[in-house]
Amino acid sequence: MGQDNRIKELEEKIKMLEEELQHTRTHTYVGETQTLYCDDGELYIYYDNEEKTLVMDIDQLYKDLPFIINQVCKEQKKMQEMHLKMIKEALV
Repeated sequence: MGQDNRIKELEEKIKMLEEELQHTRTHTYVGETQTLYCDDGELYIYYDNEEKTLVMDIDQLYKDLPFIINQVCKEQKKMQEMHLKMIKEALV
């Protein structure tokens, strides 16, 4: 019975890792950028200690900027409110 449970645990772990791998293949997280520059109508964003590069078409980025700016401002406001709440709670 114990070995059956261990096999089931390992199968679940494999499934979780496979899902994580698929997510990693289809999503890119850029936490901090090191270098930004433009050339030939493209924006180059170097990140992950300049080991990785994200390249974006300037025309499409320009069209997306209103939405990007709107969403970034909303998220930044939420983060500021959260931090302010935490500061107030710490002072009590």
